[in-house]
Amino acid sequence: MKLYLLRHAEASYDANCDEDRELTRKGEKSIMALAALLKAKEFSGLKDIWHSSLVRARQTAELFNEDMQLDLPLKESDSLKPSDPPLLLLDEYLEASHDLMLVGHNPHLTLLASALLTGDASSICVEFKKSGLLCLERAAPATLERPTGQWVLRWYVVPKIVP
Repeated sequence: MKLYLLRHAEASYDANCDEDRELTRKGEKSIMALAALLKAKEFSGLKDIWHSSLVRARQTAELFNEDMQLDLPLKESDSLKPSDPPLLLLDEYLEASHDLMLVGHNPHLTLLASALLTGDASSICVEFKKSGLLCLERAAPATLERPTGQWVLRWYVVPKIVP
C-alpha cells in the first residue's frame, strides 16, 4: 500500500478566517505543474483522496484530481487540519487495502510522515513545502513494537524542482 501526502498549494490571506482561504493563481499553477510532471500510472492503485475541511486543501485535492485525470472520489476529513494529532486516523490508514492520498497542512503532514518513517512524531525528518508531494510505501504491518508499521520513502517532489 502506498500513502501519498500532498500539502496544499499557496493560499491567499484575504479571507476573513483561516478555514476559508482560497488558492492563489500561483498556487493553482504549482499544482498544475506538479500534475504535468507526474505520470498517471503512478497513481493506478489510488482509489480515493482525503482532504481536510479547509478550503485550500479541498481546492488542491480537486485540482490535482482533475489535472491528473484521475476521476477519484474526494472525501473530506475533519482529522487532517494543521494542528490535529498526526496518528488520529492511523487505524484507517493501516486498514486500507488500496493506495490513499491525504491532502492537508503543516505541521500535521510533517509529523505524520515522521511518525510513519521513524516511529516517532517528534523526530522531524521531512519538511513539507506548499505543493510538496511525498510517496510512502508500507514495508511491514503494524506490530506491538511498531504500531505504525514500517514505511519506506519512495519519492518526494518538492515545488522547487517542478518547472
